[in-house]
Amino acid sequence: MDKLREITRLNLALELVSECAGLVDIDAVARVVGERMRWLFDFDACVLALRVGGSDRWLSMRSGDEGLAVMPDDHTGPTRSLAERVMALGSPAASGQPMFALAYPLGHVARPLGALCIEGSSAYSNRDLRFLHHVCSGLGAALVRIEQSDHLASVRALAADRDRAASDEARAANDAKDTFLAMLGHELRNPLAPILAVVELMRRDPSGPTLARVEIVERQARHLDRLVGDLLDVSRVTSGKITLRRSAVDLRDVAAKAAEMVRPRMLGKGQDLTMDLPEFPVMVDGDEARLAQVACNLLNNASAYSPNGAHVALVLRNGVGEALLEVQDEGIGIAPELLGSIFELFVQGGRSKEVAPGGLGLGLGVSRALVNLHRGTISASSEGEGLGSVFRVALPLLSPGATEVTPAASKLGESALPGAPGSPRRILLVDDNADAADSMSELLRGSGHEVLVVYGPVEALASAVAFAPEVAVLDIGLQVMDGYELAQQLHKRLGSRAPAMIALSGYGQERDRKRSAEGGFAAHLVKPVSLSELLASIQGARARGLLKSTDLRLRTSSLDVQGHARVAAPERR
Repeated sequence: MDKLREITRLNLALELVSECAGLVDIDAVARVVGERMRWLFDFDACVLALRVGGSDRWLSMRSGDEGLAVMPDDHTGPTRSLAERVMALGSPAASGQPMFALAYPLGHVARPLGALCIEGSSAYSNRDLRFLHHVCSGLGAALVRIEQSDHLASVRALAADRDRAASDEARAANDAKDTFLAMLGHELRNPLAPILAVVELMRRDPSGPTLARVEIVERQARHLDRLVGDLLDVSRVTSGKITLRRSAVDLRDVAAKAAEMVRPRMLGKGQDLTMDLPEFPVMVDGDEARLAQVACNLLNNASAYSPNGAHVALVLRNGVGEALLEVQDEGIGIAPELLGSIFELFVQGGRSKEVAPGGLGLGLGVSRALVNLHRGTISASSEGEGLGSVFRVALPLLSPGATEVTPAASKLGESALPGAPGSPRRILLVDDNADAADSMSELLRGSGHEVLVVYGPVEALASAVAFAPEVAVLDIGLQVMDGYELAQQLHKRLGSRAPAMIALSGYGQERDRKRSAEGGFAAHLVKPVSLSELLASIQGARARGLLKSTDLRLRTSSLDVQGHARVAAPERR
C-alpha cells in the first residue's frame, strides 16, 4: 500500500511539474501549486515565496484551503521565518529533529527566485525532504524559464522602443532638414529677387539712376554674404573648428560695434535702441570680432522678434568676477516649452501678425558655441508669449593684475612686408568663373594695376613666361589642375622669377589657410573678397622662399592665348 501511495504521489508531482513547465506567468504557477500541494504532502500550513522584480510576494494556505492566498505583510511565524532563511542562504532547511517543517529554494542557488515551505503536526522524513527537493527543482526550472522569457520580452520591448525612438528621431531630423532647406531657399531668394530686378531695370533703361540701383545690389549682396557666413559658422561649430583670436577686449567697444551693425535694420523698423554702459572699461580675454558677433546676433534677434516701433535695450555691467551683457526687448516673448531648445541650431521662435523674423535660425546656436569657447554662459528668460524676452551673456572678467593675454593670431595674408602704397603691380589672375574674373580684373585695373586674365591653368602656364607677373591671384577650385598644383607648376616653370601667390577660395577654415601657407601662398582670401582686402594682400605679397627679381620693368603688353587671355595697361588717371 505504501508503494502504491508513493507511485501515486510521484505521478501527481510529475503532473504538477509538467503543468508548471507550460505556464507563462508566476501567478499561474502559484495557482497550480495551491491546487496540487495538498495531494502531495500532509501539512497544516504551506508557504510559497516568489521573488518578482525587486520585491517578494508571500502566499500561504492551510490544510483545508482550496488554494494559496496572499499572506499579510505583518504575518510572522516559524514557516515564514524558515522560508526567509532559505531565500537568504539559497539552500534547503528544516526545523530540526524531528522535522516538523521543511523549506526548499526555487530556481538559482546563488539567487533564489522563491521558496516553498511546509509545516505539519507530524514529523517529516528524509524521503519527504528528497521528494520536496524533486518538486521544487521542477518548480524552480519553470520559474527560471518564465524569468528568462520575461527578460527577453523586456529586451525586445526595449529594443522596439529604441527603434521607435530612433525612427522618430530620424523622422524629426529629416523634417528639420526639409524645413531648413525650404527656409534656406526662401532666404536666398529674398535678396536675389531685387538683384535680378535691378539687373533687368539696367538692361531696359541703362541711363537710369545708377547709384540707387548699385546700392540695392550691394545691400542685397551683403545680405547674401551674411547668410553664407552663418552657414559657414554652423559648419565650424558642428566640427569644433572655430579658432578664437584672443586679446584684451573692452566689452564697451564690443557693444558699440554691435549696435552700429544693427542700427540700419532697427531704423528700418522704427525701433529704438538704448545702451546702458559703465563708465569704466569692462575687460575680458576674448576675440573681439566673435564677441561682437554674439552681441549683434542678440540685438538682431531682439529686433526680428519685436514689432515696428518697439524698444530694445543693451545693458553692460560688472558682476562678481564676471561681465554681464544683457539684451532686453518688448517682442513676442518665448513660450515656456521653447526655452529649453532656443539655443539649438535651426530653432526659431513663433511668428505673429506683426512679426515675421525670417533668417535661418542659426544665430543663437552659433552664439552659444562662441560664448562657451570664451568659458562663459548664455541664457534666455521670458515671462511668456507677448511679454518680451531677456538674453544674458556672462563672461569671466580679466583680472586687474593681468597684463598678458593670449596674443591675437595674425591672418594669413595680413602682410608684414607691405609694398609702396598704390604702387602698380603686374598681376596674373586665374579663375574659371569668367564673370568673377572679369569683374575683379576691372577693379584691379581701376586701382592702377596691369592685369592678365586667364580662365584655366593651361592658359596660365602658357602665358606666364611672356607676361612675367609679379603677383598671381589663383582660384583654388580650378578644373583639371587646382590652384595648389598650378602654383607648384608656376614655381617650377619660372624659378626665381616666380610671382608671389595669392589663393582665392570659397573655403576659409584653418586647415585651408594652413595648406595655402604650406603651398607657398602669401595670402589666402575667402570669397567674396572686398577690394580693400585684395589690394592690401597684393601690396604686401612677397613670394615665399623665392628670390624676387627687382629689375623687372613695368610694361604694357598684349597677349591672346587660345583666345582666353587678355591684358591691359593700367588706366591713366
